Amino acid sequence: MSDTKRIAVIGAGFMGSMHASIFARLRGCELAAIVDPNTALATGVADKLGGAKVYASHDELLANERLDLISICTPDNLHLAPALAAAEKGVNLFIEKPIASSLDEARQIVDACRKAGTKLGIGYLLRFDPRYAHAKELIATGRTGAPIHLYARRNSARTEGPKRYAGKLPLALHVTVHDVDLALWMLEGQKPVTVYAQETDRLLGPIGTQDTIAAIVRFSDGTVVNFESAWSLPSGARHMIDARLEFIGTEGSFEIQCGDSGLYFADNERSQEIDTQHWPIVGGRVEGDLKRELEGVIDWLDGGNSPVATGEEAIASLELTLAMIRSAETDEVVRLS
Repeated sequence: MSDTKRIAVIGAGFMGSMHASIFARLRGCELAAIVDPNTALATGVADKLGGAKVYASHDELLANERLDLISICTPDNLHLAPALAAAEKGVNLFIEKPIASSLDEARQIVDACRKAGTKLGIGYLLRFDPRYAHAKELIATGRTGAPIHLYARRNSARTEGPKRYAGKLPLALHVTVHDVDLALWMLEGQKPVTVYAQETDRLLGPIGTQDTIAAIVRFSDGTVVNFESAWSLPSGARHMIDARLEFIGTEGSFEIQCGDSGLYFADNERSQEIDTQHWPIVGGRVEGDLKRELEGVIDWLDGGNSPVATGEEAIASLELTLAMIRSAETDEVVRLS
């Protein structure tokens, strides 16, 4: 195997096109192919990046290409088939979060990769945001003492997430799962014990999703975590994403504030914040946390200690998120084993 890693991206939509753009320009990587049943969409992405091959299905891809990594950026409920096929061919996998839309499918993916001896990483972007990464270090080095309480908020305008994802999967699996992964990552060694959640669908119910979900989770050593997620801020809201994480420990506390991107633009038609953090486009290239994440994936492939989420960690975050949804639907406390 050469030093150059041959990578394919499955899914040419919003996230897949950015993965493709980054991998096409990463040193030591070759974007070999883009896969999407909408081959016109995939061809449009490929043409902008130097002409990677285009396939309509993962079966065509695997029959024709020798690959070091496949990045799966399809909707969450379509992860299973390409993941199992790639594992059977011995290809390493990186899958956008969450790992799947059900625990059964998640476990099938993890088991298949384990059996094949292939690497499996899950795309929890915020682990590569320097603010959250440094906060994790504050806990790990003991500066905060033992955890007491954590609060995580991730609210956005109705013109953001619902515009792209409404009706496909619940709000919690698109949004809250980010903060669930962060909480489990920061509270390493603890496990969630009980979950109680409530949700509303007054505004977005007609298009198949929820306005908001709020949950309280108790962990095994007594730590309490509150989660708040919403897709219902008005379109004129100041922040594209009003995100915050607060942590209180026995010896210290910290706050992470992510609402203000630092770059605000207005003209005679509109006013808006411009992303400077997650995937800003600078000089025609995708930068920010997403680029750091995919650089970390290459380091992880080479045996580095980049904090790419494992399949087992992804199952844990999916299990807790699904418990929140179940609690909200039944109005009951859900107990986790």
